[in-house]
Amino acid sequence: MTLVFVVSREPRMRTRVTEYLRERGYDTATAENYDAAMETLLTLSPTAMVVDVQGVPRGESGSAFSTFNQWLASNFHDGAINMVYLLRKGTRRPNFRLDGTVIKKPFPIEALGEALRERLGHPRRDGHGAGIDLDLTTNTLRGPGCEEHLTNIEATLLAYLMQHEGETLHPRDLLVDVWQYHNSAGASTLVRAHVSNLRRKLRAATGSSAYIQTIRGKGYRFTA
Repeated sequence: MTLVFVVSREPRMRTRVTEYLRERGYDTATAENYDAAMETLLTLSPTAMVVDVQGVPRGESGSAFSTFNQWLASNFHDGAINMVYLLRKGTRRPNFRLDGTVIKKPFPIEALGEALRERLGHPRRDGHGAGIDLDLTTNTLRGPGCEEHLTNIEATLLAYLMQHEGETLHPRDLLVDVWQYHNSAGASTLVRAHVSNLRRKLRAATGSSAYIQTIRGKGYRFTA
C-alpha cells in the first residue's frame, strides 16, 4: 500500500494536496496539527509523509515544529519513511532530523508529484482510479462523490486494515490491536457489526465495499 500522510493546519492546503494525491492513485491520511499527527502515527505506518512546516520562529528550539521534528527522529529511523517538507519561501530552513525533499511555497502541485515519484516510484495503481482519503483528525472518509463520517472505532479499524493491506486478520487479533480488548468472547459478532457498517460507508463514499474481503473461517483482508 502507498499511503501518504499529510500534516498541515491549513484546510485548503490539506485539501489541495490530498485531492491531487488521490487522483494519482495514492491513499492518504491527514492531520491538522503536529499533536494530532504524533497521536495518529503511533498506530499508522505510512510510506511517505508530507509536512507543511509552520510556526518555526527565529529561535527554532521550543517551537511546535521542533517538538514534532525531534519526535519523528525518535520514532522513525532515517530512511524508514519518505519525507517531503513544504517550507514557505524566505523562511530559514530548520535542522530537519529526518532527511527529506524540501519544496518551497508557493509551488506548482506537480512539484509534489515529482518529489514523491523520485522517492517512491509510481503508486500501485499508476494513477488509475481514486485512492482512499482517511482524515483521522475528523474521522472523515472521502471518496470521489462524497464523504462519510466514521466513528472512532470505524476510523481506527479502517486505518489498521489499510496499514496491513493484503494480510488476513482474525477477529481475535482485531479485538486486541484495535479495541485493546484481551477477552475474545464475542469477537466475531462485534467485529462483524463494525465491518458491516464500515463497508456501507465505503460503498457510499467510493462506490465499492470490496476493499474489505471476508476470508471464511479466517477473518478479514483489506485490498485496494
